[in-house]
Amino acid sequence: MAKIKKKERPETLIPTASMSDIAFLLLIFFMVSTVFVKERGLNVTLPRAAEIEKIPRKNAATVYVDRYGTISIDDMVVEIPQVSIIMQRKLAENFNLLTAFRTDKETNFGIMSDILKQLQEANALRVSFEAKLKR
Repeated sequence: MAKIKKKERPETLIPTASMSDIAFLLLIFFMVSTVFVKERGLNVTLPRAAEIEKIPRKNAATVYVDRYGTISIDDMVVEIPQVSIIMQRKLAENFNLLTAFRTDKETNFGIMSDILKQLQEANALRVSFEAKLKR
């Protein structure tokens, strides 16, 4: 039998000399085109406190309640029955979650009591109330 010789293919090389230039151009592009969303929440007037302790934001879910009873959890307006469901989801994502309240000083206590009951149902028992420092 006759042997068939295979033709040797030339090796293909990808030039990587300009790879770093491309990487830096992409980095600059994404830095310039990224938009940071500022947490808006609701417009609330915080009560005054004698002493304040800072809480790391990565472990906090902020619940805003204004004087009219509008509830917002991390910039999402919700009703009282939805608080338990949302907080259960957030606790599943982060077990060390702390619920930080930013409430208006004129907020009705009945609404706060209802929200605290919803948090208790969701087993979100770590709660903090934010205030401004007295000066």
